Amino acid sequence: MKNTKVVKAAFSTCILFSLLIGAVLLFNIKAIPEYIRLISSGEQIIDSVSELKLKKKDYLLYHQHDVLGSIRDNIGDIREIMTSYEKSDFVKKLSILSEFAAWEEAINLYERLFDQIIVYHEAIDSYIFAIRDLEKNILAVIYSKMNPERGIIALQEIRLNEKGFILYRNYRELQDEFSFEEKRREAVKNLLIWAQNDKRIEVLIEKDNHWFDEIISNFEGQENTRVKLKKEIEKIENMADRFIEEGNEKLNIIYRRCEFLCIILLIMWLVTAIPVAAVRFVDKRDTKDITAKSKEQRAKS
Repeated sequence: MKNTKVVKAAFSTCILFSLLIGAVLLFNIKAIPEYIRLISSGEQIIDSVSELKLKKKDYLLYHQHDVLGSIRDNIGDIREIMTSYEKSDFVKKLSILSEFAAWEEAINLYERLFDQIIVYHEAIDSYIFAIRDLEKNILAVIYSKMNPERGIIALQEIRLNEKGFILYRNYRELQDEFSFEEKRREAVKNLLIWAQNDKRIEVLIEKDNHWFDEIISNFEGQENTRVKLKKEIEKIENMADRFIEEGNEKLNIIYRRCEFLCIILLIMWLVTAIPVAAVRFVDKRDTKDITAKSKEQRAKS
């Protein structure tokens, strides 16, 4: 009877601790989907950033103006992901909470900088079109003079060096060896020498020089803005990396914690079950002995 009470007490204790451990396990397991979603959000941000880079290249290099709407959509998607976490109670449990303000600033600044890139890009296009229109007037004056061939060659050299500057402006090594700006100035000088103080050519070339200087200025502004844009996109990429890192770290902690609790649960039941089994075995043996003795006493009587 005493052994039965011990067995019941042991099982009751095990069940109680099992329920407590089960509650802790359930609490941790319920958090798993949130951290998986956090990792997924980080991966979505990385995908959006990759699309941003490709679409920015399509816009700047290939003049695909139709991608501008998609770029704004990508920025909006990134902002929406960040805002959804910033307003949730879940983020209060994370170590990245303090970084949200910097990330929000990076997204807003990226959007403003890209708008500035668009302004520079459109200004460059407008000046290029203006120079093309101006070229018709310059050619008209050249053809009105005697021996226009030298004037046409000089004008062609001006345009070739302008195109060379636009195409190879980012190749610093080539620019150091061959200055398209300097070659253009020489071509302008040759055209003016051929024009022999023709005021019509001088006025038109002065306007042409001014617009080309504006193109150079806008390219410089665009490049400076592009460098700043790169820094902000790196911050956004860091946000994605931190989302994934935080999610994986928390999932790893949950896994280790659940593993530890399961081991404790197993050990607890083993520690309880072995003595209980031993007690039950002893009880059965004692019961058999008592039964055998009773039978012997009955036989003797």
